[in-house]
Order: sequence, then structure tokens, then C-alpha cells
Amino acid sequence: MNRVTTKRRTIVLLLVAVVAIIWTEAFQTFSPLMTAKSVGRNPSCRFTSEDQTDNTQKSSSSTSSRSIVSLVENGKLDDALSILQNTDSDGGFIPASTYHAVIEACCAGKVERHNHNQHNSNNKNNSSNKSAMDKIDEAAELLSSMGEEVTAHAYETLISGYARRGRWQDAYRTLAAMEEVFGSSDDNDNTVPSLNVYQTVLIAFVEAGEYDHMNSLLTRMRRRRVRPSVYTYNSLLKICAQTSRWKEALSLLSQCQREPGVNPDLVTFTSTMRACSRARKTDKAMEIFRAVKDMGVKMDVYCYTTAMDACAKGRRWREALALLDEMKEKGFEPNEVSYGVAVTACGNGGQWEKALELLEQMREENMKINTITYNSAIAALAKSARSESRQQRRYDYKPGGGWSKIESSNPAYNDNILWKKALDLVDCMEKEGVRRDSFTFSSAISTCGAAGRWQESLDLIGAMKRETKPNKIAYTSAITACANSEKWEPAFELFNDMKNDGMQPDLVAYNALINAGTMANQPEQVFDLWVEMCNPHEGESVSPDIVTLTEVIATLDRAMGKINRDRADKVFAEAVSRGIILKADSLDSSWEVDLSRMSFPVARAACRFIFRRIVSSVKNGDEEVKDFSLITGASKMREYIREILRDELKPAVYCVVPKLEQGTLQVKEKVMRNYIDGQSD
Repeated sequence: MNRVTTKRRTIVLLLVAVVAIIWTEAFQTFSPLMTAKSVGRNPSCRFTSEDQTDNTQKSSSSTSSRSIVSLVENGKLDDALSILQNTDSDGGFIPASTYHAVIEACCAGKVERHNHNQHNSNNKNNSSNKSAMDKIDEAAELLSSMGEEVTAHAYETLISGYARRGRWQDAYRTLAAMEEVFGSSDDNDNTVPSLNVYQTVLIAFVEAGEYDHMNSLLTRMRRRRVRPSVYTYNSLLKICAQTSRWKEALSLLSQCQREPGVNPDLVTFTSTMRACSRARKTDKAMEIFRAVKDMGVKMDVYCYTTAMDACAKGRRWREALALLDEMKEKGFEPNEVSYGVAVTACGNGGQWEKALELLEQMREENMKINTITYNSAIAALAKSARSESRQQRRYDYKPGGGWSKIESSNPAYNDNILWKKALDLVDCMEKEGVRRDSFTFSSAISTCGAAGRWQESLDLIGAMKRETKPNKIAYTSAITACANSEKWEPAFELFNDMKNDGMQPDLVAYNALINAGTMANQPEQVFDLWVEMCNPHEGESVSPDIVTLTEVIATLDRAMGKINRDRADKVFAEAVSRGIILKADSLDSSWEVDLSRMSFPVARAACRFIFRRIVSSVKNGDEEVKDFSLITGASKMREYIREILRDELKPAVYCVVPKLEQGTLQVKEKVMRNYIDGQSD
């Protein structure tokens, strides 16, 4: 009986325990609902109003975060910033992801999309329109407001934003702050900041030309056990190549070769070669190229092309063509860029025939010929044409007076091959749909100009106006074409067209027009141009040089007559006062003058000027009469000057040639005194 009672009692206790457990779980499940109804009415309730407020704030903060992110995604950055700042000042919780979204938008330069028509036109440049301004400074403020919750991602984003804007000082300062926050430089296992962050700042340094800072940061990276990779060096070398910083490129290559665990690759060497090439350090570039070949590094087309480009810039066209052939022998198929560089090398060397052969090879290979390649071929024609023109149109001054023309015997020039081929290339570009730019037309006009094809030059100017705006080079080349054809009026019209197009003619343009006046025998117009150059209008800075003087004096000398002689004397005196000729810092003195490097007409004007100056100095008591020497060189100039002194000066001045100085004419003191006494006051 007692045993049964004890068993029943145990079962009852177990049932009570189970019911108690079930009731407790049920109460915990439904207690939030009970709390919501009983708050403020039942003081004995376990849940307080503070708990509800905390839950409400968390819910509100979550809603604000979602709103901020949504505004950023829709480009309403100003509104997002406003809500974020208000939430932060109210003590609301803001997750790091929300900060990240806003900081990224600020650093990326996202702006609010708003209707500009709503603003008054007078306020378009109002600085208060912050939505159109750079927001990276706001990003920096947000990073500071994150406090202890700041993340590496926030720092990285800000550093990248500063770097993209060229604000390397701010990027560097932010990097230093990041290092301070995420560990000291003594940490052996420190991975923050990461290598990518350091690379961002290094690239900013190189782009700004701050190579000392770059080297300092590389050293600091190594102390923090953050090792630069080959990609790091290649990124820096790429910028050096773009900016022609060849010395810095060689230094980086040397560091890369010494860096533990880093092996320079072909990109490393090629980028260094390219930096040397762009700086026209051909020998350095080729030295690296040969070293790469000796090291057994697998070459590619780009490396060969870079070496060819170095040769092209060094005017070593033979080496460039040899490299092109070597590429083919090694099994590397040259591309359009390779052929283009080869054409440029021929162009720089004036090898127009080889340049045209390369163009033909490209056509046979069905390669597309671009503007740069065509321009290089036309430039080769222009260079050869100018060289031939200098030989074709040389004039020799006869001591007895007058000019004789020295004809060229080059059949390529006399048959007018060069300018025709230039026009053919220009036509090919139009037919093939290749863009013709200002360099295309300028080079073609230069080719025609050298040949004196003035009408073709004018036609090219017209075509140029339809496709692009003519530049000074095009106008000047066309004026030169008119000059070589002795066409003054079209040359003068082109000169005025240049002014009407808003281009101030420079010294080259003035000299080209003066040359046109010389060839067309227009002494009055040439003299007026000299006066215009010596008295420029406000805002103009052109000034004559020795070329200008030589052309003007030659024109006036050839025209003869007292008026033109007086003009020539005025021009020469002005040139002396400007330091163009008979410079005060030269080895000349009052009683010894070097005429050997002057043209015949200029030397003639110089004699008149020098003797007038001597007369004035002696009569004013500034000089004592002595022997006078003129250095002429043992050439035609000596006999020409002797004739000038004897036939044009009154009384006649006779001179002798010292036995030991065959290139000098000497006027004895007695002859000089006789001449001075014969001059009226």
C-alpha cells in the first residue's frame, strides 16, 4: 500500500514539473505582447519604458541607415550627408557599412541629381551649391566621426580618393594616421595598411614628381614588413615612362633587381626602356634591350617595338629597320604599331623612299594604316623636300653686283616627285576614311611649299578649313610656298587670314612673309614689316632676329637707289641697338670687326655703319685714330669688301692684306685719317 502511494506521488510531481516548464516557455513567448499592453498601467510589470525606448531607437537607426544608403544609391548625396550627420549628433547607432557607402560616394565625386533650371541663372556659380562641389573633405570629416568604430576600408577609400585628385600630401597624411590607428611600425605581423594602400600613395607620389617621398615610403614599407611586389614597381615605372623620367626609372629598376623575392619581368624592363626612349636616351634604352636579350628573358612584340621607338627618336633609322627584320626572324609578327614606329624612324631620318615601302608592306599584310603612320610618311617627304629646297634655291652674290641662282641637280626634286607623293598620301587617307589632322595638312603644305607649289598649298589650306582649323605651321608653310614662287599677294593674304583667325603671327611667320617680299622684290612692304616687328602692338611680343635682318637688308640692297640705301642703314642701326648684330659682348672692338659670318648685303651695310661710327667717335674725342682691321676670311668676302671700301666710300678707302693674315683687310692709320678728314660735319 505504501509502495503504491509513493509511486503515485512521484508521478504527480513529475506532471507538475512538466506543466511548470510548459507554462514558463509560454510566458516567455507571449511576454512582449503583454508588456506592450501593460506599460504605464501595471507598476508591477517586469518590462520598463526604457527597454521599449532602446528598442525603438535601434529600429529608428536601422531605418535611417537604410534611408541613407537609398539616398546615396539615387545620387542624393547632400540629403544622405544631412541625415547621417543628424543621426550621429543625436547619438544614434550607425553601422560601418552606412559610413562606407557615404564615404565612397564622397570620394567618387557623386553629386545630387537636381534640376538646374530651378536655379536663377545669376547663381550658377554660387559656391553655396555644394551638391556640385567635391565632397572628399566631407568624407574626411565622416571618417573622423567614426571614432573607435573606424575601419581600414574607410581609410583606404579616403586615401584612394585623395590620390585620384592628386592630393598626395593628404593621402600621405591619412596613410600615416591609418598606420597609427592599426598598429605601430614595430609590429612584425602587421598587414594593415595593406600593400595596395601603399601602392596607391606611391603612385600619387610618382605622378606628382615627389620621388624623394616615394623612396622614403618604400623604406618605411620594408620596415613594416610590407614588401613591394613586381606589380608595385611596374606601376611606378609605367608613370615614369609616361612622363619621360628616365633617371627615376633606372633607379626603380635597380631597386626592383635588389628587392628580396622580387624578379623583374619583361614589363619592368620594357617600361624602363620606354622612359629612356621618351627622354631621347637611345643609348640607355638599347643597353637595357641588349641586357634583356642576354638574360634570356622571353621577348615580345611590345619590347621590340619600344626598342625601335628609341632608335626612331635617336634618328637611327637603320637600327630600327634591322630590329623590324629581327622581329620577323624570331617569329614575332610585327603589328601596326611596329610598322608605324619604323615609318616614323624613316621619317625622322628623311628616308621617304623606305617610309613609302613600309606603307606598301602594310597594305600587302592588310594592316590598317592610322593617322600617325601616314603623318610620319608625309613628314619624311616634307623633310626631304625642305632639304632639297635649301639646295635648289641658294643664291650667290657676285662681287660685281647681282645675284646668281645655284640650281639643284637632284632629279627627285626637279621632277616634282615629293609634293605629288605627299598629295597622294593625303588623298589615300580620305579614301580609306583615316582621320586627317592638322599635322597631316601642315606636313603636306610644307612639302608643297618647299617645291613652290603655292596653288596646291592654298587648296590644302581650304581643305584644312573644312576638316580642322589651320594652325600657324600650315599658314607659314603656305606663305613659304608663295615665297618660293615669288607670289607676294597670296602670301600677304594668308598672313592676314592668320590674324583674322585669331592667331598672332610669330617670328617664323614674319620671316616667311619677308622672304616672300624678298623673292617678289617688294622693298617697301618688307621695310614696313621690319618697322611693324620693331614696334609691336599691345599684347604682341614678336621681335626680329638675324634671319629677319639678313632678308630685309638683302631686299633693300637688291632694290638699289638712295631711298632703299637709307632704309637699309636705318634697319642696320636698329639691329645694332637691339643687339642682333655687332653685339657689345663680342670680341669686336672699335678698330677690329669680324664680317666673315655676315651675308654680302649685311656686310655692305655694316661697312657704312662702322665707318660712320668711327668718324663720330674720333670727332667727339672718344677715340684716337689707329690702324683699322676687318676680318673677312680668305674668300670672296675679302675681295667684295675691298671693292666696297674703294668704290662706295668717299674719299676712297684702300686697304692691304697682311702677309700672315690672309683673311684680314687692314686700313692703315694714314688712310683712316684721310677718310675722317674728308667727312663733312
